[in-house]
Amino acid sequence: MKKILSIVLLLIVCGLLFVSYKYTVIRKGTSLYFMPKNPPTFEEVYVDITDWTFKDYALHPKISAFLVAQGIKKNSIEIKTKVIDTIEKHKEEMEKMIEEEEK
Repeated sequence: MKKILSIVLLLIVCGLLFVSYKYTVIRKGTSLYFMPKNPPTFEEVYVDITDWTFKDYALHPKISAFLVAQGIKKNSIEIKTKVIDTIEKHKEEMEKMIEEEEK
């Protein structure tokens, strides 16, 4: 049993090493993206871009280009517009309710 557990653990560690060597794992909120490295290295294994500013994107052009190619910026703009529309809709409903209560 110990041998099987050791082999499984060794396979997991080897898999994680392979991924960290070949890919940069990019986290944005709850999403993960795997950006291929060229040439493969153990640098920039994991990058969390959840709270990045425009300056951060400018400092990392490869990551920015990858995100644009994946359409991530477009998706986040679409999500923001949906959220803003929903907020506006609820704001209008609240204003109507307040007007009705004041009558």
